[in-house]
Amino acid sequence: MGRYFYIILIFFVGLGFLPVFNGNNTIEANHLLDIEKLDQAIVHSQGQVTEWSLYARENKKSFTDKGFAKYSTTMQERFSDFEWVTKKSAEKVMVVGQRQTSHGEETIKFQHTLTNKQSVSYIMYEMRGTQKALGEKTKHYIKTQFIPNMEIIFTTKPLIFSCIKGEFNDKLEKVLSNQAVELMSKLDAKELESLREEDFYSISAYSEQMSRTIPTKNDDMNIQLGLRKSGMGAKTTFVIGTPILTIEY
Repeated sequence: MGRYFYIILIFFVGLGFLPVFNGNNTIEANHLLDIEKLDQAIVHSQGQVTEWSLYARENKKSFTDKGFAKYSTTMQERFSDFEWVTKKSAEKVMVVGQRQTSHGEETIKFQHTLTNKQSVSYIMYEMRGTQKALGEKTKHYIKTQFIPNMEIIFTTKPLIFSCIKGEFNDKLEKVLSNQAVELMSKLDAKELESLREEDFYSISAYSEQMSRTIPTKNDDMNIQLGLRKSGMGAKTTFVIGTPILTIEY
């Protein structure tokens, strides 16, 4: 198993090839989102948030060149407050829109590629923030803006990847024996696999609290947690995500 424990292997390679996800994809505003559950576990474990992200992606094989152009134009008109940039080449078209709010940066990306006379497209929507905590206003924004926007942007209900990065101020040994265990406990997570090194520790786990899972060789998984010592100081950084990590550490 590599040092970065599925970050590259599962996310950047496996994202487009994970055909089976269990559980429902409830995105109604009155339900507790997975990222809120992660945030609550971090707060209860006395961790400090430094970065968080929500990421959703949909692969499309049905777009024609004209269909993609029409969709792209419609989305740019619908989200006219985003700043849009279009990049074209002989093989592909990429359209990226971004906007910055007090809650974080949002990115919408469409890409349409022609390969061996067959078109392959994807749609991506991401929100990233650097607040010390999500906060009630940002949680409300996610539920009333980000989630409804997904209904407009995507033609299906894609999986939402939730990820939070942060710090503990204790020494690594204490983090490994206390905070990591406490985080897993707050999420009712069962450890499936772990990797321990002198300055690095990671866990894959399963929790019924999370809304979706991905299949692994032996069990379903929906939580990844990584911790590592940051330099000579006492701080230890952590990244926790569901169903897999989307922030490197």
